[in-house]
Amino acid sequence: MSIDAWMTLWKIVLIGGIGGFALLAVAVTIGGFFDVVKLLAKLRKDAGQADS
Repeated sequence: MSIDAWMTLWKIVLIGGIGGFALLAVAVTIGGFFDVVKLLAKLRKDAGQADS
């Protein structure tokens, strides 16, 4: 393989890795947001039951 072919291959690998990381970061952020919302709702519910 020529040096140009290797450079193209590693550019594709680098862009694919960064793209995959970006997608995972977005998925984890969205999932974490909904987990925090559920946690806060449960805490509010539990605090309301403790006051009764």
